[in-house]
Amino acid sequence: MPDAVKVFEGLDPQGIVLVAVSGGSDSMALLLLANVWAQKRDVTLHAVTIDHGLRPEAAAEAAFVAAVCEGLGIDHTTLAWEGLKPPTGISEAARNARYALIEDFALEIGADLVLTGHTGDDQAETVLMRARRGGQRNLGRGLAGMARISVLPGGTMLARPLLGHTRSQLRSFLATFPQSHIEDPSNDDPSYERVRVRRELAVDPELSGQLNSFAIVMRRWRGLLAQDTANLLSHLASVKPGPVFRFELDVALAAPLPVLVHTMQVLLAVGGGGEQLASRLQVEAMIAGFAGGDTQRMNLAGVIIEREGSGLRFFREARNIDSAFIEAGETMLWDGRLEIANGSRGRIHVAPVTRSGLAAIETARKSLLPGKPRAALHSSAVIRTADGRQYLPLIDVEGQPPQVHARLTAQAIESFCPEADFPLLEWLRGMELARRAFLLPKT
Repeated sequence: MPDAVKVFEGLDPQGIVLVAVSGGSDSMALLLLANVWAQKRDVTLHAVTIDHGLRPEAAAEAAFVAAVCEGLGIDHTTLAWEGLKPPTGISEAARNARYALIEDFALEIGADLVLTGHTGDDQAETVLMRARRGGQRNLGRGLAGMARISVLPGGTMLARPLLGHTRSQLRSFLATFPQSHIEDPSNDDPSYERVRVRRELAVDPELSGQLNSFAIVMRRWRGLLAQDTANLLSHLASVKPGPVFRFELDVALAAPLPVLVHTMQVLLAVGGGGEQLASRLQVEAMIAGFAGGDTQRMNLAGVIIEREGSGLRFFREARNIDSAFIEAGETMLWDGRLEIANGSRGRIHVAPVTRSGLAAIETARKSLLPGKPRAALHSSAVIRTADGRQYLPLIDVEGQPPQVHARLTAQAIESFCPEADFPLLEWLRGMELARRAFLLPKT
């Protein structure tokens, strides 16, 4: 039987705690356990239910959750996923929309922790599905499954405190109240991969336990890989205006191949802003080419990689980069590698500098911008404010509006970052401090 104190052990929220409750058995058990924990810890809970707009029963299910929360004295809000739904990939789109709605609401009410009801059964299903999809292609990182603690894209902490418990245990717990719950009909629809895997594991409980044990081992391995990678990056990587990332490859060749490959994947993610890490096989081929002297320059994952003496330099290639408007008070992720917060009262515009734009800026300034190679500047960002000022956040500080803040990031690292990868997150934040250092006016 779950223990309300042990289940939430190690969680120390400073603000409101948001509990995601669908009305199913797992999330209802989470709600009741969290309520006991919150009363003992003097924590304020706020429950949230997402109406994806995919089933007519969803509104009634949200109302059911709201009624339960009212009886417990817990505030409840229903958030709706509005707009057109994609014709394919609906499960992933719904997941992304769900977390986006939850985090936006968490930031709105001052919640710094989100709880979800994922169980050990969910973990086993996830690991098995990833393994069958080729989970080893990026050194098996995905086979670690879902992390107990992760960081959402906006920086809010996400916790899955029930990963150590099975669905049957939670239903037994609900029966002691007794507390009813909702049965989602989509959980019995075999057109969904997860439903088919769930049925398979139901007839082989031993396999489910083995998958959970395997996930624990892989999570520890992923943590060690992340720590070794962060150490290598800290010693051998640097950043210059553009940004251009320099890495001492010849020294790094003495490192274990898995660490070196992962290091290159991280540099490509920071340089190119892609949603996913470059594949292991591509990166291994890249390393072999540069190490053997056969390669001097190549493109991979939206990044140009060039040999420079004993090392390599990485910078974004100047194509497939969108421009966008950012309204007052909004924050956006631009090109997967720069977070821009518009604290001004007017709309701002962000776009790549481009070759012609660079020439115009330098003509107006009557001086060349810092940065080498020059090609790296073409893909850098230029922010234009409503009053016509231009700011180059990745190159220098001239014209920087005090209300507009830009931060170097990498969505493949920061978005849903699991605790095993926290060393990489720490390295990335250190790299941002280094970037700011080269932007500081020289006295």
